[in-house]
Amino acid sequence: MASSLFLATSYFIGGLIVFFYCKSIYEVKKTAVFSFFVTIALYESLTALKIIFDNEVLNITAILVFNILIAYFLFKSSVKSSIFHGAVLVILQLVAEFVTSSTVALILNVSPKESVKNHFEIGMVLSLMMYFLLSRLLTAFSVKENKSRSWGKWFGLALLPVSSIVIIIAFRIIINDMVLTSVENSFMIISISFLLLVNIFVYFMYEQAEKNNQKLIELELVNQKNDIDMQYLDLLEKKNETMNIMAHDYKNNVLAIADMSDSPEIKKYVDDMVGEISKYNRVAKTKNRLLDVIINKYIDICDDKNIKFEITSVSDNFGFMSGYDLSSLFNNVLDNAVEAASESENKYIHADISNSIGSYHKLCVVNSCETAPNVKNGTLLTTKSNREMHGFGTKSIRKTVNKYDGEMQWDYDDNLKEFKLTVIFPQEA
Repeated sequence: MASSLFLATSYFIGGLIVFFYCKSIYEVKKTAVFSFFVTIALYESLTALKIIFDNEVLNITAILVFNILIAYFLFKSSVKSSIFHGAVLVILQLVAEFVTSSTVALILNVSPKESVKNHFEIGMVLSLMMYFLLSRLLTAFSVKENKSRSWGKWFGLALLPVSSIVIIIAFRIIINDMVLTSVENSFMIISISFLLLVNIFVYFMYEQAEKNNQKLIELELVNQKNDIDMQYLDLLEKKNETMNIMAHDYKNNVLAIADMSDSPEIKKYVDDMVGEISKYNRVAKTKNRLLDVIINKYIDICDDKNIKFEITSVSDNFGFMSGYDLSSLFNNVLDNAVEAASESENKYIHADISNSIGSYHKLCVVNSCETAPNVKNGTLLTTKSNREMHGFGTKSIRKTVNKYDGEMQWDYDDNLKEFKLTVIFPQEA
């Protein structure tokens, strides 16, 4: 039997594998350091369990339970996902141990029990290497934990790893003391390896389905938001048109009344009133009906939130875009700007809508922003707590930019507390 030090080292490596596997598919609940040490401590306790009882079924059960506890309590995971991935890790470990012990037995022409007893260290090192490689293979196409996974699908999928665990344990019990022929041993290794491949294939198909499901959910949410924006802009345009007509008629009537009097006080009073009325009579800036409505919408929003909103240049109207894409781009860009500016000390937004003839169309928005944006791998992330229902604005912007072969750049100035987003489209778009 292996020494206690070797066992402790083996379980330490096993804990590392479990920790990095969970870290790849989940977010940690507290800190990575805390999760790491708790994981290692739980796995090191298996050393004592192995030495005291030396019972394989008890050891496998303890590993399964620890895997589930680690995934659920140390990482942001659901119960069903913790159970599923805990079982997957046990499957990988059992297959790795079975294949390596059977391979050693085949090479030395001894029983699996004899190979484990006399060549434990070699088999354990090989199995840990295989276990690590298999775990990394799965994380390569795993998706982050997602609450959209249904219990119905999960129960059906969970039958495979659970039945695989039972099959592998049964195989190990049956052939434990048997010395198999080379053909029998090879067939056994191939059978278990095939079982592993089936598990990996089903896992892969399930994860791909989840990725597609997440993309569909994101697309549906983005489309819903864009549809709502378009409906709102349509209502806003009708409202503005009605208000403009009323303001125009009211102004003319007031001016007509002023002409009936020669009193300077009355004329001054009417002039002041006409000036106030003119504030509600927006003037088109871009000759693009939809873009003018969007700009006027955010002028009103910024007025309500005490945000200084300026358009320094309007020499383009993005007429090459469909109304749907135009609404998606400008609403999402300005929504993000308003959200950041409203929470800052110096509330301001500067927009530049311009073009260079024969070269590019440009939208540049600079806004006050107290905190640096949340970035991962160069991608902007939402700062809202419920990330499953937020963060689609930036994705929608990126989707529109890619659709028209454009480029998007951003920059944050920590000294000025200022965020700058620049979107450029080629002129031929």
